[in-house]
Amino acid sequence: MAKQLNDDLDILMDEEGFDDFQEKMVRVLQSAFTALSENPVASIAEQAARVASGLQDLIPDPKPDELGYFENVWHGLIKIASRIPHTDDQSHMLLVKTFQALRASESPLWKELVTFSGILRDHWVDPTWEWHPEHECLKLDQWLNLNSFVARLHGSGAFTRNSFPLWQLIAGLEDDLAANAKGDCSPAEAADNRVAVACEYLIHTSPAMLEESLMETGDLIVNEEMRRSYAGGVLFSGGPGFSTERWGFWKRRLGELRPTVSTGVALSVDRALRSMKAAATALVEK
Repeated sequence: MAKQLNDDLDILMDEEGFDDFQEKMVRVLQSAFTALSENPVASIAEQAARVASGLQDLIPDPKPDELGYFENVWHGLIKIASRIPHTDDQSHMLLVKTFQALRASESPLWKELVTFSGILRDHWVDPTWEWHPEHECLKLDQWLNLNSFVARLHGSGAFTRNSFPLWQLIAGLEDDLAANAKGDCSPAEAADNRVAVACEYLIHTSPAMLEESLMETGDLIVNEEMRRSYAGGVLFSGGPGFSTERWGFWKRRLGELRPTVSTGVALSVDRALRSMKAAATALVEK
């Protein structure tokens, strides 16, 4: 799998016109992917530490006026994450642990993942919607891959922004898929992709999502912009933000959608439901 992934990243560099700086970043990751593939007992954490160190070497002694370098790193890593199949747990875990290692850096700019949230938002263009031609959309599988990575980041605590998972849970579980699934794909493909994306968040973040739900974080929404951003889809009549009502709705909705999606997505639905059940069980047993 590492060889195929590394070949895909070579293609990515050509397609995106990566500069020398970004190419060095890709080579650091390709070396780690190869090492993990060739040595089954290799430590993902150790390889991630090497990758993090390699990335930091690209920006020695970073200063606040060098944010453009960080933006290059994040753009590159986001593109790389979109090329890692959502089923490739090992490679995604390497990226996640790399972010954890960066968060442990002594440099405040690396520790805070400076500008990452904004750069990720720039890439947050759902290909199942109709967008103005000026927006660059990932392919459906790449969008699923990227969301799987962000879900894993969120679940690990390396990067937590509730808006990203909530937006996709709304799109996949609370919207009328037949009416709203558009984009440069068939309605069935769009609906499948939205449900699959939503499942990634519940598969990888259910403990965090359940804790947020029990806190009834809708009460913490302080302005109209947040209220609109966190408001439910057309099928959910509850309030904005996380809540036990919303958690229960997602669980019921997954059961309703399972017979309507493709076989592969149905398996993701099953995993999501198991993850939700496991999170609830773990909470009771604490």
